[in-house]
Amino acid sequence: MPIVHFRVDGRLIHGQVALAWSKMTNPNHIIVANDMVASSPQQQAILRLAAPKQVRLSMQPIDKVIAYLNRGLAPNENVFLLVKDVVDANKLYEGGLTHMDLNIGNMTHKPNATKLSDKLFVTDKELESLNKLIDRGVNCYFQMIPTDSKQDIRPLVKK
Repeated sequence: MPIVHFRVDGRLIHGQVALAWSKMTNPNHIIVANDMVASSPQQQAILRLAAPKQVRLSMQPIDKVIAYLNRGLAPNENVFLLVKDVVDANKLYEGGLTHMDLNIGNMTHKPNATKLSDKLFVTDKELESLNKLIDRGVNCYFQMIPTDSKQDIRPLVKK
């Protein structure tokens, strides 16, 4: 089965992902692709508490997620793929990901970040990754919760 949703969210798993997005997309497997989380038992414990109990949860480094996805998903697997930032999302695409829709959620203010919208701040490296994704033809859109309208990222990104 498919990747039912691919989302960038600096918070990874939290109430919106656990409740609203999971209800809308109906995954049976959430994959968090993040090198730091994969190596941190404390981060993993926190994310396990926030994740829907009925959904399998995997927290793996980017390279292992690339290998897993490239092997092909099981026929009954509905994956919600989650990354912390667009840099990690771009790495997945560089590794062969073909899912062409990318939901960009909360990317909060950070040092040396440019404000693209009220809840979307990007560093130079993230902006470069966003441009690479757009050039690759990925449909990048900003949407905090499922009931919000999708906002095309392209007009916000200045090349």
